[in-house]
Amino acid sequence: MNKLIVESKNDKFFIEKLIEHLNIKNIEIDEPLCNIDEFVCLDGISNLKYKLEDLKLDSGEIDKLGIILDADKIGIDQRLEQVNNILEELNINIKFTKNNEIKYDKSNDIEIACHILNIDGFGELEDILFQIKNSDSVFADCLESWKECLDKNDKSISEKDFIKFWISNYIRFDTCTKKEQKQAKKNCNFEKALQKDIWDFEHKVLDSLKEFLKIFE
Repeated sequence: MNKLIVESKNDKFFIEKLIEHLNIKNIEIDEPLCNIDEFVCLDGISNLKYKLEDLKLDSGEIDKLGIILDADKIGIDQRLEQVNNILEELNINIKFTKNNEIKYDKSNDIEIACHILNIDGFGELEDILFQIKNSDSVFADCLESWKECLDKNDKSISEKDFIKFWISNYIRFDTCTKKEQKQAKKNCNFEKALQKDIWDFEHKVLDSLKEFLKIFE
């Protein structure tokens, strides 16, 4: 069996869709490190150690294990170092130096690979979604004027929260019909949005992630 660890439910939905797009079989995505709202669960990597312990890597049930995390503000190198530190704590003799490496741990007889989601070395899933949207986004784009208004009034919003807000508006107002919006929680959530042709799954920013997933073919 091949298994993937992801940070959030949205990561899980997205990776499942990309796996379907690539027609890759025999990959199971474990329950996310963060099972609550992403604005509340700020640091999924803190749960990685416990997740790895729960998986009982020495059981022989898992052939290949993939770890997918966000680069966030600290970047790929520091995130990989965090992963390496956790692996060392668990006596897993693996050290990653770059994205998409797959390495063998003899003591547990398992191959482990790691991919850090990023745009130009930093960021998270929402930054990727922002790049791969392929539908009209007037409602979401007009948030730029709102952001300028905030700046003029000595108010601010972080780039991370702005991108999340942009994605939310793109899904709800640019890509949902008026009828769907009447039950927005049911019809205009991220899981439903992935079923629509509003994302470019051939975009070059996905190339590295696709290479990673193909390790598990």
